[in-house]
Amino acid sequence: MRIDRLDLERYGHFDGTSLDLSNPDARLHIIHGPNEAGKSTALSAICDLLFGVPERSRLGFRHGNNALRIGAALALPDGRVLEVKRRKGRTATLLDGDGGAALPDNILAPWLGGLDRTAFERLFGLDHARLRAGGEAMLAAGGDLARTLFQAGSGLSGLDRIVTRLTGDADEIGSPHRKQASKPLWQSIDAFAEAAARMRNEATKAEAWEAAETAVTTAREQLATIRATLAEAESARSRLERLRRVRPLLARLDDLAAALAEAGEGPDLPDSLAAEWRRAEAEMLTSARQVDETAKALAEAEAALDAAGPVPALLSLAAPIEALYQRQGEMAKSAADLPRRQQEQAAALARLAQLARDIGQATNVDRLSALLPDRLLIARIRDKVKEHARLDQARADATRRHEVASRDARQAERQQPATAPDAAKLARADAALAAARRFGEVELRQDRARRALEDGTARLAQLTARLGRFTLPPDRLAALPLPPPDAVERQRQQEQALETKRLRLLEDQRAAEQEAGRLRQTLRTLSGAGDVPTPAVIAQARQDRDGHWAALRPHLTQGTKAPADAVPAFDAAIRAADDLADRRDRDAQRVADYLRAESDLAASADRLSTLTREAAALEQEEQRLSQGWADLWRPADINPGSPAEMAAFLTQAATILTARDQQAQLQEALDSVSDDAGQCAAHLRQVLALCRGEDGGSDSLPALRVAAEAAHAQARQAADAACKAEQRLTLVRAALDNAADDLAAAERALEGWGSGWAADMASIGLAPQSLPAEAEAALRVWEDIAGELRQIRDLDHRIAGLDRDINAYRADSAALLSAAAEMVPGLDVAADEAATALYDALRQARTLAARRESLLQSREQAARRAGDAARIARDAAAALSDLHHLHRLTDGDDVTALVAAAARRRELWASELSLQAELRKAGDGQELKQLREAVSGLDPDAMAAQVADLSTRIERAQNDLAETSVRLREAERALADMRHRAGIGGAAQDAADAAAGAAQLAGRWLRLRAASLLLTQAVERYRDRNEHPLLRRAGTVLAAMAASGGNPVVRLKVDYGDADHPVLVGVRQDGGDAHVEDMSEGLRDQLFLALRIAAVEVHVAQSTPLPFVADDLFITSDEARTMAGLRALAELGQATQVVLFTHHEYVVAAGEQALGGRVQVHRLRT
Repeated sequence: MRIDRLDLERYGHFDGTSLDLSNPDARLHIIHGPNEAGKSTALSAICDLLFGVPERSRLGFRHGNNALRIGAALALPDGRVLEVKRRKGRTATLLDGDGGAALPDNILAPWLGGLDRTAFERLFGLDHARLRAGGEAMLAAGGDLARTLFQAGSGLSGLDRIVTRLTGDADEIGSPHRKQASKPLWQSIDAFAEAAARMRNEATKAEAWEAAETAVTTAREQLATIRATLAEAESARSRLERLRRVRPLLARLDDLAAALAEAGEGPDLPDSLAAEWRRAEAEMLTSARQVDETAKALAEAEAALDAAGPVPALLSLAAPIEALYQRQGEMAKSAADLPRRQQEQAAALARLAQLARDIGQATNVDRLSALLPDRLLIARIRDKVKEHARLDQARADATRRHEVASRDARQAERQQPATAPDAAKLARADAALAAARRFGEVELRQDRARRALEDGTARLAQLTARLGRFTLPPDRLAALPLPPPDAVERQRQQEQALETKRLRLLEDQRAAEQEAGRLRQTLRTLSGAGDVPTPAVIAQARQDRDGHWAALRPHLTQGTKAPADAVPAFDAAIRAADDLADRRDRDAQRVADYLRAESDLAASADRLSTLTREAAALEQEEQRLSQGWADLWRPADINPGSPAEMAAFLTQAATILTARDQQAQLQEALDSVSDDAGQCAAHLRQVLALCRGEDGGSDSLPALRVAAEAAHAQARQAADAACKAEQRLTLVRAALDNAADDLAAAERALEGWGSGWAADMASIGLAPQSLPAEAEAALRVWEDIAGELRQIRDLDHRIAGLDRDINAYRADSAALLSAAAEMVPGLDVAADEAATALYDALRQARTLAARRESLLQSREQAARRAGDAARIARDAAAALSDLHHLHRLTDGDDVTALVAAAARRRELWASELSLQAELRKAGDGQELKQLREAVSGLDPDAMAAQVADLSTRIERAQNDLAETSVRLREAERALADMRHRAGIGGAAQDAADAAAGAAQLAGRWLRLRAASLLLTQAVERYRDRNEHPLLRRAGTVLAAMAASGGNPVVRLKVDYGDADHPVLVGVRQDGGDAHVEDMSEGLRDQLFLALRIAAVEVHVAQSTPLPFVADDLFITSDEARTMAGLRALAELGQATQVVLFTHHEYVVAAGEQALGGRVQVHRLRT
């Protein structure tokens, strides 16, 4: 499968970018881009296209994750082109070429060769970091052949670290084959042996056991009797003490009832009423006092307001007084400006007089104003001046052009050629050459078509040879009725499903067997500490005991002599049954574990039976599938291999048939371009005949093209020269005529210029014959006069305005003084000082008005406080009245005495309730009536004597209880020690724990050793399969890449040396060995690259070809080795598509120099 086009529609910072990778002649695609141009983004896009965009992709920073789109045109092995697009999501992420319909998620699976993203990146992706890691891994492995081949072919690295870690972990546990006391495994084994020895040394006699059990039973019976006696005495004493406790409480309860009767009846007033009543009366007195005080304050405020007098009348003139005060400064400035403006006016008149004298006029402002030339006159005169200068320059230019044109005409006549080529022949030569040129570089196309046909023939032979055991001629292959690829894919999927099912079944069987073994080991471990006292075992022991009793009983009842071993056997049976019964509770957890293990073992056996039946059914299904696979290929008379092999065969067959069709097309293309070459040669010979009179003979097409182009160019150059000479002569003659006409016109225009000049000069006071320069000077003087006149008129206006403002200010001051004379007594000032005096009087009036306003506010506040005091007095009276009505009091009631009586009654009631609660507690919850009946008629002295007697009995019983409890604990401890010795106890548990620990460690050791051995064997198998073809191809590639230098590596070999495993060694040109650890960093990188190229070639020969994507592989290589590496990638490009990303321009230049047309360069722009 190839990528013909990669569309980065919306991906990373790309928007609408497309890479065309469809060039069939390109064996290597180099994608170049500077830093930040998106090279890494484009590299990531290939993997995201084939396998999906990761869930947490960071490439949606510009467009958003939901808008991400990658598209491609994929050329499939069967010749079809599949247009797809990929979006980010969890389902239906693969779309058709239009992006509208979703495609099945597994549509690309048949052409990915069963690879997932990780496997694809490892095998078909290689960047500088992985290249360097591969070289370092080879160095770490010391050139080990198997590991080097496996790492290069699979893309996995770090095998040495994995094997070393597995071996080290196993050694830390300890080996079962070599005893080491410091290792955890042997520590557990030693602990088990020590616990087992302790178990064998423990034993107990039957008589001591029976005596210990009798002591425990006797102590327990005595303890029960003492406890009963003690309980009876304590109950009697508790009753007497209860009666003694409640007797005084009952007397106090009777006293409270008498006190309540004495308190009598009355209203139930709250305790807070007295305080509320006193507060209401205090508020009444306070509010009355406040009413008097506020009335007095209101009268004082009104008196002060009357004494302040009316509002000053001058406030009515506040606005004009403030305006006059603000104009005071402006008027002072106007008075100061008036003399200065008068001086400026005198100076302007003096300058005007001098200007009038310059043009011979009298110094009269009105006359000069009347004589000022208007703008039209000034513009007309200046236009005349400019026109004169222009006409004079035009005459000079026309004279110069006439002289030049005359000289050119004489020179053109001298340069006219004698003869010129035939125009008709030249036109026919032009047509013939154009016809030849339309064929383009037909000789290059002919050579390219010939080489393409040769490459196609070689490629068809190479593809046919790759069929291996299925090698057939292409025509024979085309006639075979081969099954479709989807049938092969279905077979592969079915076999894979069966294989997965078989592996899962084997895993389940292995897990079930391991579980059964573990359960058996658990049962053995639990049984190793003695018989497990399960219900079945206890029942069997009791049955044995009853059997011995049944045999012994007749002898005991009849008085006959029993057999000598009957009694010991019976005693042993009793002890065994009792021991199991006693251990049943003590070993409850062990019993439960044993029963659960037995149940799980039975279930595991059932599971194994079921899995065995499933295995048989699976074997039948595999046989049926194998027969169907053979039937599928029988029409083609082919004995099929595995589905992967046959899928590769079908892919290769489709590629061969496509190549066969392409070869026919290439032959047709070569025939067509050869015909074009013949026609092109005929046209070129015609050009030579027309231009030189010869046909070129049997020259080759390139030679004919060069000769015809040269002859045509020479003839065309001669014709163009003759034509240009004739045209130049015509042009210079016309230019001479035009120059003469221009000179005559310029002279006429200059002669007619003076019309109206005399009248205009009289208008500005000059003589009629004045020159244009004199007129220009006079105009400048008149412009200065106009400026002075404007300034004089402006000063006249400003001086009049200043006089007017000063007089108006003085009039306004006098009017305000007259209006305020009656309002402000003693106001006698001049008009210029009126503004300040009036403003001071206004400020005094405002001060008086503000004081009167403050007094007015004080009176209003006093009136408000008087109203608030009256309202508070009314509220206090209402609150007192509410208390009367709420508690139904009359005016003559003593509220304080009534509240105190109510409080006394509540206190007595509370005491009665509290005493009743205390009585219930002291009487142990008995009813009051029962307590009174029990107490009545009892003698207190007799009760005291009875309590003392009971206390003595209780103390004696408690002493007996303590002594008996001690004896019981000692007996139970002695019995427990016997049970501990007789029942294995801690030794058995220690042995079980040690056995379990040893089993766990041994199992982990086995898993670690198995993993290490399996990985090593897998690497060795890979070496066995790939050693010779991989090494041969990798040696060839490395020799080409490392050819520079003084003593390069020319091939690879396998060397055993003193080691027990083969290592990879390079052979230099002089025959010396180059071990991996002696190679330079760059040479190790090239060795790993050569191995990877060889591994990819082997893989694509056996499976579906996929694009090989590389990134910056030549960072450590010089120019020569870079070119060699690019040639190696181009050779890989014959088997599969190769794409190289780089940001180095020298890599691009090296590729173009080394590969020419076999490389296509794509540039990413920032």
